[in-house]
Amino acid sequence: MQKTVLILAGGISQRFQSKPLQGLHGRGALPHNKCLITLKNKPLILHVIDNLSGVADEIIVAARDEQQGEQIRDIIPAKILLVFDSLSGFGPLAGALSGLERASFPYSLIIGCDMPFVNEYVVEFLFEIAERGNYDAVVPRWENGMVEPLHAVYKKEPTLTAIKDAIKQGDNRIFTSLSHLKNVNFVPVNKIREIDSDLKTFRNINTPEELEKCLE
Repeated sequence: MQKTVLILAGGISQRFQSKPLQGLHGRGALPHNKCLITLKNKPLILHVIDNLSGVADEIIVAARDEQQGEQIRDIIPAKILLVFDSLSGFGPLAGALSGLERASFPYSLIIGCDMPFVNEYVVEFLFEIAERGNYDAVVPRWENGMVEPLHAVYKKEPTLTAIKDAIKQGDNRIFTSLSHLKNVNFVPVNKIREIDSDLKTFRNINTPEELEKCLE
């Protein structure tokens, strides 16, 4: 099965605004462009790209707008497709819409740009489940019922329909689109622990403090 990886890079991280950041990479990089914040001298988005380049047949990055896209284009490989949010005010949903519309293959991993430890073997596992069961989505679920919709595999056509339905309702929550899908496999994280014992694959970076912990 050929696979698409869609990285959502358009988020604004206001929680990084309270503390100056060092080592931002890229021309004109701004602190609120979380994907450009560096971890071990490499932007977060490049960690994601490098970790998943062996899994994906194509990688798409969804940027917020052309200004952010120019900053991202400066640092990502030329072969990666860059798309822009066609809607404002819909957050990750807008990026998922733009990216999936350009995806070449039936299944895509949708992931945030702030997950620098994403595990390629976990991602392969999610894709395998999706293909084997012909699911609309394969989404990790924690013991407390919380899910990881931005570290999940989605089938293109039903997901596009679900996203458009949510947008028509004025709802920008990714959970709403997920609830519109009929055939979803929620994978217990205990299954994923068999591949990634510490579940680092789900670790994201939302604050300067979380960034410092990762450096430690």
